[in-house]
Amino acid sequence: MDIVIVAHAFPPYIGGLSYVVENISTRLAAKGFNVEVVTLDVDGGLPREEVYRGVYVKRFRGYAPDGGYFIPSIDFYRYLKSREADVFHLHNIGALTVPAAYMALRSTGRSYVVTPHYHRSGYKWHAKVLWRLYRPIARRILRGAGVVHCVSSYEASLVREVFGVDGIIIPNGVSEDVLDYRWSPPSGGIVVTYAGRLEKYKRVDLVVKTAAILKQRGFRDVVVKIIGRGPDLERIMSVAEELGVEVTHLGFLPRPRYLEELSKSTVFVDASQYEAYSVVSAEANAMGVPTVVVEPWGQHFKGLRNVFIAEPSPGAIANAVEDAVKNSVEEGSSSQRLLQVPSWNTVVERLVNEVYSRIAKR
Repeated sequence: MDIVIVAHAFPPYIGGLSYVVENISTRLAAKGFNVEVVTLDVDGGLPREEVYRGVYVKRFRGYAPDGGYFIPSIDFYRYLKSREADVFHLHNIGALTVPAAYMALRSTGRSYVVTPHYHRSGYKWHAKVLWRLYRPIARRILRGAGVVHCVSSYEASLVREVFGVDGIIIPNGVSEDVLDYRWSPPSGGIVVTYAGRLEKYKRVDLVVKTAAILKQRGFRDVVVKIIGRGPDLERIMSVAEELGVEVTHLGFLPRPRYLEELSKSTVFVDASQYEAYSVVSAEANAMGVPTVVVEPWGQHFKGLRNVFIAEPSPGAIANAVEDAVKNSVEEGSSSQRLLQVPSWNTVVERLVNEVYSRIAKR
């Protein structure tokens, strides 16, 4: 089976979509499929073609004004229009790589899969305005897809509500290396961890404000550990200084160090405003770390052990953290933990059997 995955980001770029596409594509290649990732180079300087862990990567010049939109060059469109494959899998309906790919594929009548990674709207004012104009186009793209693949029941409900399309739900997975780590909280004090990009919509300031409330409630030695970088760091540190909250900022870390630091948290908190699925929350939960997520997107973790869902306010998150500290259950063996969050190998097997096989027969 010849599979082309279209995504605006791929390593060495860091981020959720890059991580997802890397794990799907490399595991498909390891199973013997011919896999190509068609992606963008928005900064310049990356090789136009390379083989990455068995995956052929083809990059085209792209543009990302204000860190978004991900506008591909005309060569991107021309290449996909001429490319033949059994499966075309398009990622992220909010990136303009998807409508460009849609136009290229539609012109030759080829079927495609879309994973929208949809969370209702953009998080910047101009993105919110443009989404009103773009939504009818996105609806046409999704309704024209051979299969729409959603990564959570929450995303599927949004896609059904907004676009009138039913998606197949196959959640994102965790890498097998996560299961080499087990929850090892500090013996004294509370370490509240966040990992990911530091954007305003990620609301890491709520994590800091939560720590301040915990201190007011009598908890001692409360530390916020931040793993990641981004433009909101200065504001977050200013909030921490104002509230007297200790913050340990580690930046982005090599993966083994990141997993080790994650495992040594008392609790992991993700208070983001918009998420189709939080891979870091899944990784924390897979290794047994008590995990606090917020409404409404946090509902897709409902039912997992050691997951606590809160309203997105410092007081409510603080209540959930207290609940997590008092009531978390120590996880058993790694095989038991794997039943809670699927591995990427399991995800890829389901994609092949439930999604790609349907498209490839057309």
